[in-house]
Amino acid sequence: MRAAYCELDKWRFDPRYTQGTCPICGWAPEGAPKAPRWLAIANRVDWELLGLFLLADALIVFGLVVAHAAGLLPAR
Repeated sequence: MRAAYCELDKWRFDPRYTQGTCPICGWAPEGAPKAPRWLAIANRVDWELLGLFLLADALIVFGLVVAHAAGLLPAR
């Protein structure tokens, strides 16, 4: 299936690049490819927030390494 036409929106679109649905209203033509399950789950994740938390964790670890190397942490 190359292109589909949504009667509601008067919009021609290619379902291969819109996860099988109309990008405006969400209508899905018959025979349109469906997105794999992993892609549907990945689209629900807020990747920017996850990246921000990972960056904060890395900065804390690097800070602890530098503090240990500088002798600022108490020795055991």
